[in-house]
Amino acid sequence: MALGHFADLVSKNERDGYFTVGLYATCPSMPGMVAGLQHSGPTREPIRIGMLWLDAHPDFNTPETTRSGSLGGMPVAVATGRALQGMRLDAHLDPPLSDTHVVMGGVRLVDPLEQQLLDNSRIEQLSVDDLRHATPAVFAQLDRLNRITDKIYVHIDMDVLDPREVMAHQNKVPNGPSSEQLAALFEQIFSRYPKASAIGFATIPSPDEGGLAIAAVNRMVQGAVRGVKAREARR
Repeated sequence: MALGHFADLVSKNERDGYFTVGLYATCPSMPGMVAGLQHSGPTREPIRIGMLWLDAHPDFNTPETTRSGSLGGMPVAVATGRALQGMRLDAHLDPPLSDTHVVMGGVRLVDPLEQQLLDNSRIEQLSVDDLRHATPAVFAQLDRLNRITDKIYVHIDMDVLDPREVMAHQNKVPNGPSSEQLAALFEQIFSRYPKASAIGFATIPSPDEGGLAIAAVNRMVQGAVRGVKAREARR
């Protein structure tokens, strides 16, 4: 029900013309954000949402495949209608996201049964190097989302970053991109695509020695906002 309330707030934010930045405790907040965008169109009918999911993990487990039992490993499976239908509906995410509307980037640690689910899905993938260097593959995927959806949401689990910036993260994984690289990428995305409508950050680690993680969040938010300002200036 909290996700449903969150969705209502996001929808109102969108209708009022604000750029939404989500700061989540954990990734299972994502369906509320996506639901809010889904119900922010000009009529009561849901609109099509594309999602760029940046996370060291796909979070694509279901209760049948998970080894840990953690809900934190399931939100993309929930959002795409594979599990916990009641939770998705309480979040007001209806219909579920189409696989073809989801692009994952930076994934580098996957559970075995979760990999089987991914292999049988139609979700596209981008590598860490794609994110680091903003390769043509990134923009090919965003061009595709831009054609087939009405709004695009960018999601960041902080464990997608290199562990040097998120030392206290419980699920950090080696060899991630830096926040500087992602900030530069977000500036390009939000400048180039008017449908890029919101950004969200999950699992900001605490404690955060030296303030590196919160500085990384601020850096990435600033990159996205610079992009939004640039596209608004061209209108």
